[in-house]
Order: sequence, then C-alpha cells, then structure tokens
Amino acid sequence: MKRNKLWTLFFSLIPGAGQMYQGYMKRGLSLVLLFVIPIMVGAAFMPVLTALAAVAYMYSFFDSLNLRGMILDGIEPEDDYLVHLNLMDDDFKKLLTEKNQLIGWGFVLLGGCGLYKSFVEPILYSLVSLIGYENPLHDAIRNIIYSVPGLAIGIVFVAVGLWLVRGGKKEDEFVEYKGEDHDGTER
Repeated sequence: MKRNKLWTLFFSLIPGAGQMYQGYMKRGLSLVLLFVIPIMVGAAFMPVLTALAAVAYMYSFFDSLNLRGMILDGIEPEDDYLVHLNLMDDDFKKLLTEKNQLIGWGFVLLGGCGLYKSFVEPILYSLVSLIGYENPLHDAIRNIIYSVPGLAIGIVFVAVGLWLVRGGKKEDEFVEYKGEDHDGTER
C-alpha cells in the first residue's frame, strides 16, 4: 500500500515508526528496541553505550526511506525481525560454547561497572566531601572517581583489540610420535 510521502518522512524521524507506518511491524519493533536498549543500559551502567542509540537512529531513518523506495519500485521485502535470538539455534549454541569466556567477561565488565556506579561511586563521593569543597584536591579526586569506569572499559577494549590483532592464543602444533622402525630411524 502506498503511503503519504510527508507522513513517511515525519515518522522516519522516530526510530521504528517509519517502518511501522509502512506496515512493517516486526522490523519497526526491532529498530525501536535497538534504539531504546542502549539508552537504558547506558543510563544504568555505561553512558558510552548510549552512542549505539545514535547508530540505530540513523539506520532506522534511512531504512524507512529506503523501504518506501523499495515499495514504490514494487519490491516489497518480507516483514521480519532484524535480530534473531533463537536460544535453540545451533549458531547460538556454538557461540555460547566457543565464546563463553568472552561473553562471561563481558557480563563481569557490565556487572562491575554497574556495582561501581551504583555502590562504590556514591560512597567515594561522600568520602571526598569530607575534605571540604574549598580544598583544591576536591575537584581532582571527584574527576578521578568519575573517570574510573571509562578508563577500565578503555583498557579492556585496548587489551581485547591487541589480542585480536595478535591473532588470539596460538596453539603449538601437535606432532604425533609414530615410533621407530627396527633399525632406529623414525617413521
């Protein structure tokens, strides 16, 4: 069904709404979630994750306009979710078994940032206020306390990046010993 060009542009400004206006509910819902989840996680744990919402926003805007063009050209793609998380899927099981340590460390990092942000940081700020607001060290210490999660995440990203560039853990080649012939030479 052909939709109004102006309304399509207007709804394209809202992540997922342009797709839903054109009848692509699953696609629109996917984009709404890809926009909202980084904002929620970023607000709770790491503000740097909110930048992912901007990527989802831009993708949603241009996807909506591209979808309109495809519909006008007579190429109507099937409405489907953008991300499939089937817990019984073989690819998902393979990801969990092969990358379980990486996923685990990701959860440890997120949990650590959440604990720091909600528990440790307020206590440290209270302790810093004991030295007095007029003390020149006050602002410096508060800035250090505020910067710790970003610094920790930066160090982790650099370490993982270096590990990936290096090619991960190298396994020594295994050479099977086949024994010796009766004359003492290796087979």
